[in-house]
Amino acid sequence: MKLNITNETNPLGTVILGIADDMGPELDINPVSKFHIENGTYPTEPAIKAELLTVEKALIAEGIQVYRPENLPGTEQIFTRDIGFVIDDKFVVANMKEPVRQKEFQGIEHILKTVNPDCILKLPSNVSIEGGDVVLHNDYVFVGISNRTNMEGFEFLKSAFPHKKVHPFKLVVTDDPKTNILHLDCAFQPVGTNSAIIYAEGFIQRPDILYDLFGTSGLIHVNQEEKQRMFPNIFSIAPNLVLIEENFYELIDPLEKRGIKTIKVKYLETSKLSGLLRCSTLPLFRQPSVV
Repeated sequence: MKLNITNETNPLGTVILGIADDMGPELDINPVSKFHIENGTYPTEPAIKAELLTVEKALIAEGIQVYRPENLPGTEQIFTRDIGFVIDDKFVVANMKEPVRQKEFQGIEHILKTVNPDCILKLPSNVSIEGGDVVLHNDYVFVGISNRTNMEGFEFLKSAFPHKKVHPFKLVVTDDPKTNILHLDCAFQPVGTNSAIIYAEGFIQRPDILYDLFGTSGLIHVNQEEKQRMFPNIFSIAPNLVLIEENFYELIDPLEKRGIKTIKVKYLETSKLSGLLRCSTLPLFRQPSVV
């Protein structure tokens, strides 16, 4: 299998989409899911399976090869983004911070058996990285320093990909679902060719490099309420096409003004676990950029 991921928006060819089969017990491993457990609004397995099926159909309709993990009984396997990620032609196997999530990689090992072993990177034991904290933009790799990804993770990527410009961002980490940023892709994501969605208050310090790269007109700012609904966590199929939660009306308009069409899907229940469309997709191949 060929691997190629250099950014978040080139035309998608191959992706691993999560599953919700036999999810096991409710997990209170982040402030959002904990809130829904406490309030009796934690999503059901059938609801999430239905939402994932809708996404799978939408991807297949666009001619994309969709792989699914093998079911691991009693294990939540929705958010495939975190368990590994591709940079250029290398697959990086994540070191998951939460013990309950550490076995999820087993569910996708069968898919990676056709990948050149030399293209699979494993991390030292002191390094924590989850794929939601790694966002690509051509020559740039942005790394969120969160409760799930440490500075050693940033240093590893900087060393492993010396030809890339790797930038770390310390994220706001709290126990409050209103303010906590679980991963970088909950506060920032490029879209189109030179635009990005950003929740600026999710960063400990102003991310100057993002303002320099995308400019004032290129950044689509979202507020705290929109961040909670996970506006930054849509998923690009191509520079001019994104998968988006059907109720993100406030985001659809600025995207369409930039020439980005939207495929609207129901994903509200999945978002209650603090993940949305980017979180539940692990791209393996996007078409190379035309220079």
